[in-house]
Amino acid sequence: MSAAPTPHASMSAAASFPATGPVTPALPPQPSTPDLPPPSTFDVLPDLHKILSRLLQASSQPPPATGTAPTPTPSQPPADGPLEIEQVASATAEVKLKLQRAQKAVMALPGIDRTCEDQEDEIAHLEARIEKLRASLRRLGQPTTLEPELPEQDVDQSMTG
Repeated sequence: MSAAPTPHASMSAAASFPATGPVTPALPPQPSTPDLPPPSTFDVLPDLHKILSRLLQASSQPPPATGTAPTPTPSQPPADGPLEIEQVASATAEVKLKLQRAQKAVMALPGIDRTCEDQEDEIAHLEARIEKLRASLRRLGQPTTLEPELPEQDVDQSMTG
């Protein structure tokens, strides 16, 4: 008794006879999807909103009187305070870098160099293949006409005991 245990075998039988092969056939490998960049790579709207709201704050505030508080230098704009137009370039540098990283991530995706015509051709080919497979499945459910007809059975059962 070196066969693989059945699912209905007792626990002692299952423990004493290890399986000699796989119980179920291996599933076909799933098509691999490309490793996509995380969604945060493309999320620049909150950063842009923050910069624009800081610009709006600066334009709505009256200009400070001379001799009051020192104004921040353009190289060190405050993180949440009003943003002057001269400080926009340094404030948007991080957004520009994020957009460049997102562009590189998109360009690294497989098939990005394919044209629309190539993709339309592949779609048409796959749709034709799907239709052929559907037709094959429909034919599987239909009886074939090549089978010989069986003789009609005797419905008179008076002679049976």
